[in-house]
Amino acid sequence: MLNLESSLGAKRVLIVDDLVQARSSLKNMMGIIGAQHIDTATDGREAMALILENDYDLVLSDYNLGKGKDGQQILEEARFSNRLKATAEFILVTGENAVERVMGALEYEPDAYITKPFTLSMLRERLKRIFHTKEELVPINEAIDRGEINKAIEIANVLLESKPRLMLSVSRILGKLYMREERYEEALHVYSQPLNTRMVSWARLGQAICMHYLGDSLGALALIRQTLIDYPMYVQCHDWAARILLALGKPEEAQEQLELATAISPRAVLRQMELGYLASQNGDHKTAESAFEQSIRLGRHSCYKTSGNYLQFARELQHGLTSEKTRDNLNLRNKALRAMDELRQDYAGHVAIMFDTNLIEGKTYIAVAETDKAKASVDRAESLLARIHSPTPDQQLLMTEAYIDTGQHVKAKDLMNAIREASSVNDLDASALDKLCALEDKLNAMTIREHTAKLNAEGVSLYEQGKLLEAIAVFDQAVKYDEVGVSVLLNAIQAKVSHIERVELDVGQLKDCYILFKRIGCIGRLDDRYDRYDRLKSTCIRLKRAAGV
Repeated sequence: MLNLESSLGAKRVLIVDDLVQARSSLKNMMGIIGAQHIDTATDGREAMALILENDYDLVLSDYNLGKGKDGQQILEEARFSNRLKATAEFILVTGENAVERVMGALEYEPDAYITKPFTLSMLRERLKRIFHTKEELVPINEAIDRGEINKAIEIANVLLESKPRLMLSVSRILGKLYMREERYEEALHVYSQPLNTRMVSWARLGQAICMHYLGDSLGALALIRQTLIDYPMYVQCHDWAARILLALGKPEEAQEQLELATAISPRAVLRQMELGYLASQNGDHKTAESAFEQSIRLGRHSCYKTSGNYLQFARELQHGLTSEKTRDNLNLRNKALRAMDELRQDYAGHVAIMFDTNLIEGKTYIAVAETDKAKASVDRAESLLARIHSPTPDQQLLMTEAYIDTGQHVKAKDLMNAIREASSVNDLDASALDKLCALEDKLNAMTIREHTAKLNAEGVSLYEQGKLLEAIAVFDQAVKYDEVGVSVLLNAIQAKVSHIERVELDVGQLKDCYILFKRIGCIGRLDDRYDRYDRLKSTCIRLKRAAGV
């Protein structure tokens, strides 16, 4: 029989609670029942500092710790940094009204929960049960801590045979170990065992995951959906439903599952990030914007904080930006710029991140037609790119796009030529090559637009001077380009019609007018250019009759 006092006396314990009275009360209780080596922390930051410095055998953390990291995030970071051994115990302390929400919210599961309020005797009995099971699993967990997974599997199988009463605890560990080693048939068999005697949610999910990896994705999805009927708060079922639906080529349905998961578990950073990227791919930029905003807020105190969340948040906001000076537009602009300012504060020494930050900032200014500020941001990005020892093709392509967007076409052309030359030595991958070709097409189209705009201006000037044949010759050059706009085509028609009416009935020029009208197609009555279009077309019809053609 487990001697709790003796067991606790050998353990190093950490208690985390932001409330002085609760922290002191729990420390006193732990001392009474045998704990001798107790540290305390008032918040998540202090708790993680202690966990990184010391090897704790037991962590008792309140879930709600006020500002900063919560108990879930302490557990995530401790596991993420490998500072919590498999042999150690992490117990989450929750308020009674938060149990279901907290239990459904965790990415990493604690060893147990203790619900407040509790008495000394309740704590003693709860810890006895937790320690009793954990100590019987010590040989497995010690092998896991040493990285000897096959040894841990061997020990777990022996325990399953020798101690059937541990079937639930051992099966759960063993199933995960088999899946870690991609031994899905064996994992499926392990998960099936507890289901022979009772309904166990994690075992059904484990079965579904194995079925998916073994090729039966539809069967896995059906099993998950049935499990959700019985356990609607089992958030990991939604996660896996989303992954399976994605594998089946159903991204919109996968997004719906992640939205259900985040409704249950809104504080899970990784899930918000996953939803954000998926929604963005689906073209649902409002949902993506919200998910990345949550990722930023939650990630500020998490080990999963990443610059990518800030950058992607700004990208999603840009989809809603226009050049209009409305309050809503200004709010979106400012949210994007504040995200970039926060990046500068937190990642100032990271040249590559600052490069991306300035490019995204520049795109934000371009979207709201603040050209000078956009150019300043792109200039800063250019300076940062020069400091990157071996810039990647993607970084160079992003810089090229920024040059094009800010009208620096010579720089864009030079950089594209450099990328082309480098690609002859180091082959560009297909994605980078496609981006380069698209940017070359974009630059060519912009160059043509600029050229035709100059020709149009020259043609209009000659027309106003009454030099009709010279104007026609210039407009003829402009309309040779497929990219030329409707206004330029109408100007060309206007010059030809005026020449026919004032100088001579030139059938060749008249035929040209009809070719240009065909290129224009139909113009709606609400279009500002409709009256002019209609007037010129009526004139051409009259001239055609007069010419007898």
